[in-house]
Amino acid sequence: MRRKFSRRKWMMQPRSGKMQKPLSRLKKEKTTITSSMKKITNQINQNTNKRREVTDDEIQLSARLKTTLDDIEYLKRHEKNLQQKISKAKEGLAAAEREFQDLQPYEPPRDEMTQLTNDIGHKICGINDLKLKRKEKEWQLSQERENLRKCSDRLMQMESKNNKLLQALQRAGAERINEAYSWVQNNKNMFRGEVYGPVLLEVNVQSKTHAGYLESHVPNYIWRSFITQNASDRDLLVRQLKQYGTPILNYTGANSIMGEPLNITPEMKQLGITSRLDQEFDAPPAVKNVLITQASVDQSYIGTNQADQSADDVVKLGINDLWTPRNHYRWTRSRYGGYLSANVDSIYPSRLFMCDVNVSDIEMLRSEKDEHTRNVEGMEEALKELQKEQRKLEDEEAEFRKKKEAITDRVRLEKKKREDIQRRIDLKRRTLEDISKEEDVESSTRKLTDKLAKLNDDRFRALLKLKNLLVEAVALKWSYTEKNMASIELDTKIWEMEKDVKKHEKDVLSASRDYENCKRITQEHKQLVLKAKQHAESVSMITDNLAKEFEKMPTTIEELELAIQDTESEANSMLFLNQNVLQEYQNRQREIESISTKLEDDKAECERCCSEIETTKGKWLPTLRSLVLKINDTFSRNFQEMAVAGEVSLDEHGLDFSQYGILIKVKFRQTGELQVLSAHHQSGGERSVSTILYLVSLQDLTNCPFRVVDEINQGMDPVNERKMFQQLVRAASQLNTPQCFLLTPKLLPDLEYSDACSILNIMNGPWIEKPAHAWRAGDSWRTVIGLGLAGN
Repeated sequence: MRRKFSRRKWMMQPRSGKMQKPLSRLKKEKTTITSSMKKITNQINQNTNKRREVTDDEIQLSARLKTTLDDIEYLKRHEKNLQQKISKAKEGLAAAEREFQDLQPYEPPRDEMTQLTNDIGHKICGINDLKLKRKEKEWQLSQERENLRKCSDRLMQMESKNNKLLQALQRAGAERINEAYSWVQNNKNMFRGEVYGPVLLEVNVQSKTHAGYLESHVPNYIWRSFITQNASDRDLLVRQLKQYGTPILNYTGANSIMGEPLNITPEMKQLGITSRLDQEFDAPPAVKNVLITQASVDQSYIGTNQADQSADDVVKLGINDLWTPRNHYRWTRSRYGGYLSANVDSIYPSRLFMCDVNVSDIEMLRSEKDEHTRNVEGMEEALKELQKEQRKLEDEEAEFRKKKEAITDRVRLEKKKREDIQRRIDLKRRTLEDISKEEDVESSTRKLTDKLAKLNDDRFRALLKLKNLLVEAVALKWSYTEKNMASIELDTKIWEMEKDVKKHEKDVLSASRDYENCKRITQEHKQLVLKAKQHAESVSMITDNLAKEFEKMPTTIEELELAIQDTESEANSMLFLNQNVLQEYQNRQREIESISTKLEDDKAECERCCSEIETTKGKWLPTLRSLVLKINDTFSRNFQEMAVAGEVSLDEHGLDFSQYGILIKVKFRQTGELQVLSAHHQSGGERSVSTILYLVSLQDLTNCPFRVVDEINQGMDPVNERKMFQQLVRAASQLNTPQCFLLTPKLLPDLEYSDACSILNIMNGPWIEKPAHAWRAGDSWRTVIGLGLAGN
């Protein structure tokens, strides 16, 4: 192998040296051609520059030639008109001089101008003095008008009935009722229906005694309440008037309940009963209906002192509420035991309807208003007189200024007239001089003709030079093209020869590296053979038999390595004491591979499941959050009517979906904070209120046939129970909502029902035959009460 590489290297070296000589010769020839091409290129550039210069000169000569021809034509035309211009200029100059001599001198009236200037100055001083007086008088008038407005506003407030009633409500505890009333009056365009309130302003009572009855009979919160006839108006007022602490009552015509016609029987007249409380005041139908439903004014009767003496007989007529001049009687009958109890209260005069105002204060304000009015009228008359006097002075000053301007304009006009005539004379004199100074046209024409001949000669020489340069440029281009073609041909040959030389050089370099590697390997194997031979000789001398055995062994490295591998395999097979070790190893290897494959599959399946969970969560969780947000809006709005504040939120726990839940936070006191609904923070009644409000919030969001609520009102105070019942009725009476069953052992009296509500009483046993017969129809509570009154 060494000899083979040496021979290959020796063959390539002479061939590479032979190819370098023609390559050098071609490169020298290429350099000569390139130098010639550069020289021709310089000559072409010089020729181009010369042609550009000659062309520019020719263009300039053509322009000058055209200009000279135009000048010759102008001189020919100018010679014809020159004499006419001179005669016309002389005639115009003579006419202007005669006009200037005929113009008479003008003297301006200086004494009259001085007198007019003095008069204008006096008038301006007078006008300025009047302006100062007028400004001072206007300031006094504005102050007096402001005092008159304030006095009128105070008088109007003191004389206004509504303002008196609002002040009475404010003294009774509704501190911000004025602000609430003002907001409602200023934003009536935002309501869809009529809004009444406060109720005290809508009620008109003629009798002071009956006003005291009505004020004591109706709860105090109703007098400061506003009444709406539309659910959206109610929600708007609840949001806007919450800061003023004003109650909102909603009245709809659907549940309108008007009192029965007044029917005073002879028995009632005999006992001194004269009227009923709902007949003693006037109010809009909606307001009157609210007072009947909320305060039962249609069930309260009015009597005289005679009724006071025979009060024990009044209850036998089915009257449970009676007002007399001295006492207020109320009778209640137990629903379970049937026993009768009475409550007697004293009568107190009205504090809201009868609010007196100090008459002396009103009279004093009226006299003060009259005085301010007279002062304003007097000041306005004085201002009118000042305006007339100022206008008169301004008219006189304008007349003087007009006369002065007329004199000034006349002086300016005369002066301008003389200056114009003098300017015209000077202009005509200069024009005549310029025409006379013009040179002779014939001599100018001769000069231009000589100039034209010279320009034509110069242009002819320039064109001849341009023709010679073009011929030279064509010859240079031809020579440059020949040299360029020869250079391209040489470049192709040089590129091919350089490619061959690089290929042979690469082969030589590769052969040299292979030769060096073989040489190094040979030296290493020589060293190994020498060491092996020394080791073998140290073990045993080579005998004839060993020499024969060595001759039988392989002589190449590949054959020796194959024999070594066979011998090692035989040795390894002899070392295994247990024949099952190899099989057990192979079995365990297969189990490891199977378990590894299963582990990879399980990891892929786990990643797929996690991806599906995240996808499902991305679709489900936003919908759930949106639903909880809707529940929170309804719950918060309903809770504001019942208590202070409340909210519903989603309790999230990442991927642990079993821990997800709903958090209900409520606050029943202004000073408290929102707390999670639990037995540790809220009472039983508060928890009941929160629970029923949450159920009401779900009313129009979930799809179910019916709902059942068991004794949710137990433990509530009457105010919360009444509010809760109103919200439950309103929510259950809406269209497309589930049917709602409320199971309870008792209900408050005079609750507000809708036409969609029914009361079902579970009555059985041998002792309640008549009540069971009365309740068998399943009608509403008020219908049953009406039946009972008719029976009495």
